[in-house]
Amino acid sequence: MATIRFESLQCPALPGETLLDTLLRHGAPVAHSCRRGSCGCCQVRLLEGQVQQAEAGGRAAEGHVLACVCRPAGDVSLARADLSQQPVDVELVSRMALAPGIFELELAPHRELDFRPGQHVYLVREDGVSRPYSIASLPEDGYGFRIHVREMAGGALSPWLCRGLAPGQRLKLRGPFGNFHLPAVLPVDVPLLLVGTGTGAGALLGVLREALARGHRGPIGFFHGVREPEDLYLDTALRLLASAHPQLDYQACVSGGSPSPGDQAGRALDRASALFPALGEGLLFLCGHPRMVEQARVEALRAGIPRGQVLADPFTLAAGELPRDAAKLAALAPEPEIWVVLGQGPGLTRLLEDFYARVYADPKLAPFFQGVPVERAVQKQYEFLADVFTGRRSYFGLNPFNAHHWMVISDGLFDHREALFEQVLLEHGVPAPLARRWLAIHELFRAELVKAAPRGLVTGGMEQPVRTQVVECLDIDAVCDGCQAEIPAGAPSRYQHRIGTLHCAACAGLGTAAA
Repeated sequence: MATIRFESLQCPALPGETLLDTLLRHGAPVAHSCRRGSCGCCQVRLLEGQVQQAEAGGRAAEGHVLACVCRPAGDVSLARADLSQQPVDVELVSRMALAPGIFELELAPHRELDFRPGQHVYLVREDGVSRPYSIASLPEDGYGFRIHVREMAGGALSPWLCRGLAPGQRLKLRGPFGNFHLPAVLPVDVPLLLVGTGTGAGALLGVLREALARGHRGPIGFFHGVREPEDLYLDTALRLLASAHPQLDYQACVSGGSPSPGDQAGRALDRASALFPALGEGLLFLCGHPRMVEQARVEALRAGIPRGQVLADPFTLAAGELPRDAAKLAALAPEPEIWVVLGQGPGLTRLLEDFYARVYADPKLAPFFQGVPVERAVQKQYEFLADVFTGRRSYFGLNPFNAHHWMVISDGLFDHREALFEQVLLEHGVPAPLARRWLAIHELFRAELVKAAPRGLVTGGMEQPVRTQVVECLDIDAVCDGCQAEIPAGAPSRYQHRIGTLHCAACAGLGTAAA
């Protein structure tokens, strides 16, 4: 029998068990969500020994394995994931104030960094605090790169970057990451529409400068939205670029204080969205406040812009916001046209049965439905959508956030699911304009579904701690899910909330020195 060593635990593995099954049975604090290799959050470091990948799954970081799809090939030693392994040393070259509270930092990595303007890097202070920042420069600008940082009162990292970090001082860098950049191949005559708020304009400036350097001839709209005129920290640079490139239309939009001459009053998105229907095969870039990006994505879908032509980089907030799905649902207008096309119900049933048959056969999506009968998945989605389309508001199930609170879903996985759903809509004869309105409803809840780690249920306006496992003594007899032996009432056992398994003291390693 193989033994898995994890921190202070010595965990004997049962025949056929995955690393994750063994670790959870012994109460190890290992994150998990899909349990089939899709989400990647169960990564652990492999320190010693060898493992065998039991089934197909995603890729783990270097030196790591996916615990949910790997089995031990003999004794192994594991540790918690360290995704900051081999970070790059980087030092501050210079810092310049661009506007009140906004700074440009020039950073020099200690090895060559292969990046594209618009991508982001994670800066990591020596105490481990880390935040993502978008690259606002081009590789040809010099050896290093530049970022734009707004100093946030009470922020975990930005005050130090803007005031405390001294030139020549080092920190760590991970990245670059993201696909928020111009594609390698792009026709030079298609429209580009860039919409940003606050320091999101920095990433957009990098994208714009790369497009102009590549000789882009198509129309380019650049909309920068701020609250106060003094926040237009790139105004001079953008006006100079607009005067030198006739295809560039730069609009400074001020939603708060009185605009200066030449600026526009109002929100950048309100002005830019008028151009959505004319984008054609062009690209829409969105960067800035998460709610602006969310609204823009919804409006883009409604305007007929294919999802693949929208590149978005919303700001990452230091702490997760509470979900707003209840307010969003309350504000949704009914969609009687869609309901009629669906035959007032039967068509929706057929469509969802087809869709979930494909979901349960999809290697990326199926892992999230383990133990859930397909009929139940169809039923719950039917009840939710029928309620939305008719406006009855009689659905009593969980709202989108709570229904998916434990699921680790990336933007890419969300888009994968939506592309499959769109295919089913069109194959079932839902007219394209109605399909876009339907998909825009889904898009409205992206912020509640996409997350990098499981979150707790929200009840009464408070997010509860994520429930993992508990050791307790039951009041009634039970049966161990491991050895199938009886667990007498009053005997200790370990219950895993997420997957609903119960193990006796022997299988759970309770009452031993390793527990």
